[in-house]
Amino acid sequence: MRRETELDAVRGIAALVVVIFHFWLIMPDEWKTQAVRFPMLMGHSFNLETLFHFTPLRLLISGSGAVGLFFVLSGYVLSLSISRYGMASYERFVVRRICRIYLPFAVVILFSALMLVLVKKGPLTGVSEWFATGPWSVYPTEQVVMGHLLMTGTVPLLSLDSPAWSLIIEMRVSLVFPILFVLMEKYRERTIAAVIVMYFAASMFLNGMGENPPTTFMHSLIFTLEYLPLFVVGILFFQFRENIRVFYGSSPAVIRNVVLPLAIILLGVPAIGPENAVGVVRNLIWLVCTTIGSVAAICVALHNERICRYLQKSHMQGLGHISYSLYLSHLVVISAMAYTLDAIMPVWAWMLLAFPVSLAAATACFWLVEYPCMQAGYWLTRRPVLKPELVG
Repeated sequence: MRRETELDAVRGIAALVVVIFHFWLIMPDEWKTQAVRFPMLMGHSFNLETLFHFTPLRLLISGSGAVGLFFVLSGYVLSLSISRYGMASYERFVVRRICRIYLPFAVVILFSALMLVLVKKGPLTGVSEWFATGPWSVYPTEQVVMGHLLMTGTVPLLSLDSPAWSLIIEMRVSLVFPILFVLMEKYRERTIAAVIVMYFAASMFLNGMGENPPTTFMHSLIFTLEYLPLFVVGILFFQFRENIRVFYGSSPAVIRNVVLPLAIILLGVPAIGPENAVGVVRNLIWLVCTTIGSVAAICVALHNERICRYLQKSHMQGLGHISYSLYLSHLVVISAMAYTLDAIMPVWAWMLLAFPVSLAAATACFWLVEYPCMQAGYWLTRRPVLKPELVG
């Protein structure tokens, strides 16, 4: 099986959506509600709130949908990896996942704590309430930093890097993923039923508590179960990948060119996912829409020849390579720039500057942190090779 590099580019696009989503959250509310006239639309006026919530532009700020797509992609790609290399060593798998996910996470958390101490001298002005009171809202004491590094996933132990909540889920599921994969191979129906039961139990419990995000470590573990179905969907996509490929190839043009692209729009469903604790039914709607949109996106990326060729272009592959570093570091970079430049530049100016700087910082993070950590994982799990004269 070849490495499906198209999915690297899809991951890069999803990471970029999360970055845009956070810029959207940083914007002051008056920017979003100010009316803008469009002469081409007979003088009608719209505001950014309307355009980015009631049109397909919603996809550009669908951070929740992008995270859901990450989880489905992880389920599929990890299944490919296990299928390719086998289940010879659980330790080998876990060590590589720790080096791949946790080590860069730990470096960025420590860097964020250092930057907060160096550059945060007072409150921000001219930004949204979320940005002024959310990221970097807690001073990085020894207990706070240790809580982040232990991936407890509770408030206030997400303030140094808000996107870390999804990385905590990714890391936890990675630890049990080989077991989940085997169960899906041998007892698919029963495993799916068990995951569904755990999902509803977790959803009803946390929504009953009204927690957003979880406030205790135990509740954080339960919160992880609300995203487990998305990893299972990724495994199912892997198991039925040949059937999906045949279905796509034999489908009428209207399905390939209209239905599947429209299904991707479901990733832009309003942010009513589990992290918002808005009700069992609405969370279930989000899960179903995210599942359909993610499967459609992966299907198009793998089997639409034109899209495949575009996703394999060098700039898209480059975006894919730095996707994890971009997701991990961008809010730290933006926060550092905001507190550094707040007194000398207007908000719109440092926000414009922060976008290319975030991409550059992600590239540096990939080569200086992420890539060496991956290489360390390969080195720690390398298999001994017998000398030819000793074979037999």
